[in-house]
Amino acid sequence: MDASSLRISKFDGTNFHAWKFKMQMVLEERDLWEVVSGEIKAEQCETQLDQATYKRKSRKAMAVICLAMEDSQLPLVRSASGACDAWSRLEDHFEKKSLANKLFLRRRFFTTMMEEGDDVLEHINKLKTLAEQLEAVGAPVCEDDLVITLLGSLSDSYQFLITALESRSDTLSWELVTSRLLHEEMKRKEQGSKGDEASQGQAFITRDNQRKGRPVKKSWPCHNCGKIGHWMAECPSRIQENTERHRPQRAQDSGDRYRSQRANVAQEEDSGDYLFSIGETTSAKSSDIWLVDSGATQHMTCSKKFMRNYKGFDAVDVHLADDGIVQAIGSGDIVMSMKTPQGMKKGVLTNVWHIPKLSRNLFSVGRFTKDVGPVTFTKDGCYGEAKGTKWKIGAREGKGLFKLQMTPVAPEQANAAKSSGCQGGTKSYLWHLRLGHIGHDGLNCIVTKNIGIGIDISSVKKWDVCEGCALGKTDSSALPIKHYSSHLQTPRSDSQRRMRTDVDGNFQWKTVLRDIH
Repeated sequence: MDASSLRISKFDGTNFHAWKFKMQMVLEERDLWEVVSGEIKAEQCETQLDQATYKRKSRKAMAVICLAMEDSQLPLVRSASGACDAWSRLEDHFEKKSLANKLFLRRRFFTTMMEEGDDVLEHINKLKTLAEQLEAVGAPVCEDDLVITLLGSLSDSYQFLITALESRSDTLSWELVTSRLLHEEMKRKEQGSKGDEASQGQAFITRDNQRKGRPVKKSWPCHNCGKIGHWMAECPSRIQENTERHRPQRAQDSGDRYRSQRANVAQEEDSGDYLFSIGETTSAKSSDIWLVDSGATQHMTCSKKFMRNYKGFDAVDVHLADDGIVQAIGSGDIVMSMKTPQGMKKGVLTNVWHIPKLSRNLFSVGRFTKDVGPVTFTKDGCYGEAKGTKWKIGAREGKGLFKLQMTPVAPEQANAAKSSGCQGGTKSYLWHLRLGHIGHDGLNCIVTKNIGIGIDISSVKKWDVCEGCALGKTDSSALPIKHYSSHLQTPRSDSQRRMRTDVDGNFQWKTVLRDIH
């Protein structure tokens, strides 16, 4: 019997876990594993025939094990009394159950990361092998930790899929997550071979400083000229043919711009390109359609007619799936009207990106989950949840496509002060508006102490969230700092306190003017 007949590589001291499994299969095939594993022991053999059979199988198994090892490893088993003893020595040596070995394997397990361009199946097998090694040394990993570690170790290009999996209401199992990952990798390979085709109803956005989420340039052909080393959007021949349509422009460093925006615009020290793709649903452009996108990290719109607090910034390139390029040129807030169990309500999408050439408006599930609450997908639609209230935010239209069940509100309508309807129709809310959006406690103090003139209410009633107050609090821009060189350039007016005696005009409060210099 030689090593070639075993059809496995000789063990050289590395990758004992894989060699051990192969040897177990070989011994199982030859009906020798029960002797090696200790299922049958010599003292259990009562008759001479059983004892002779046991010794024969033990010698045969010992020969199989030794012939499958390199010469450098033979000293470990040379003095063994039998196959079972030899196998135990190998396990004790290469699968030590010491604390140091457990710590070493756990560190490898939790720090294994997938790089861009790595094969998904290889990465899954690597983590699974480490989990099996931990189980062999007496430190098993539960399925939840295995799933969490796998999702946390994926490259940035899989973040949109992670967001979609997190939105599921059911428990994530190892089989479900691995099957979705392998299916996603298969789709990406098909998209790469077909060129411009993109999966329907999916969108994602990632940083592209290192061209994350796309195959390596050096090994991927251009879909325009067929040469290797550049993308279709960077193809010199295509740029020469149509310079106006495809002009890849790198966004310049704009650290100060991004540091001043804390909501949906990503905070980074430098500005890079972004990668974005969306499946086609119709050939006609529908700028008023909003799609629920489980992959986009920002809300995006092609029109700024519904925006408030609009701020322009240096153009940021957004790469589409067909290698086309569009640009985000600003951001703002959009008031959305929605139907909830309590009736029609309004909410605010903050720092929505303005991309004029975008064919659809995108509602980011990830951003909504971070700012408001979780989103659950069902067969008929998707539902948002906040403060114990659950309402429908999207209806299914086609396979994997959800249309947003919210309507943008024009700025002039959003700014209109309302004293009826959802605000309760109370005079308390009216005086809240008249007194410069004073808070409930402040208005209640004025009424109970009777220090207001002409306020015709005896008690203050609670009102719903004021739209003006909500919109005012969404702007995170800091006030600009200005320096002055002379007096009376920075006057500040303040109401200090009520005077004990009335003066001409029946005034009871005194005002203090200060010059901050």
